[in-house]
Amino acid sequence: MIDYSFTPAVTLNEGLAKLYDIVHMLRSPDGCPWDREQNHKGVATNLLDETYEYLDAVINEDSNGMREEIGDVLLNAMMLLEMHDEHEDVDTVEALNEVCTKLIRRHPHVFSDAKAADSSEVLNLWNAIKEDVEGKKAKDEDFFSRVPKSLPKLEEAWEIQKSMRKVGFDWPDIQGVIDKVEEEKLELIEAIAHREQDADHVEEELGDLLFAIVNLARYLRINPSVALHRSNRKVRERFNRLAKIGTERNIPLSWEHVDELNQIWEEIKDLEKSGNHCP
Repeated sequence: MIDYSFTPAVTLNEGLAKLYDIVHMLRSPDGCPWDREQNHKGVATNLLDETYEYLDAVINEDSNGMREEIGDVLLNAMMLLEMHDEHEDVDTVEALNEVCTKLIRRHPHVFSDAKAADSSEVLNLWNAIKEDVEGKKAKDEDFFSRVPKSLPKLEEAWEIQKSMRKVGFDWPDIQGVIDKVEEEKLELIEAIAHREQDADHVEEELGDLLFAIVNLARYLRINPSVALHRSNRKVRERFNRLAKIGTERNIPLSWEHVDELNQIWEEIKDLEKSGNHCP
């Protein structure tokens, strides 16, 4: 047992320090067996999960949820810092100093006399400093060497396209991107028509269509993972409403009743469009 009495913090610095102290105690020999068993990979995965839960709260404009979930995000970040302190493989204070120094260095338009009239010029400055000052350039044999292969594939496609844009390889306007999506869709339809002869080609064309859609998302400045996350939430909520209404009307969730279920689905969509809540 650890003798500890918590008193609420009144400042940000105090609050962060208290959270770090509690995480340290949980990981200590007298702390929690489960917390001591956690590793970097597991906590990093939890950090991603909590970030998406925070995103849910943001989308729902739920301030109570945002408060809870941002706390969980910070908890997992603190857990990672504690692990690095334990392993003595990363000096966390040095890591914080490094990121602060980097932010100042990459914002000369804020902390020095460089000029940046808009966000586009800011990005040009940022990228120039990364490459010319910090030496973070792609390897000669791999232009995309600075795009992590471990990224989820939607994010990897996004980063590949951003890298290409930096050197001017991009569509001049959104119509070209839309036309490319349509072109890839037609090529997929053609491949599907001949899938008995070449099933792998269908997979290839589907990948090309997904890549083109990610490109459209990038052009619209919409993160494709966030957009898909939002769509997933919408479908889950809508289908749960469908299941509830189906139960109330004695309509089972089965292929035999698919026409009736489709009708309920359309009813729910119409109610959503009108701003009314489903029963």
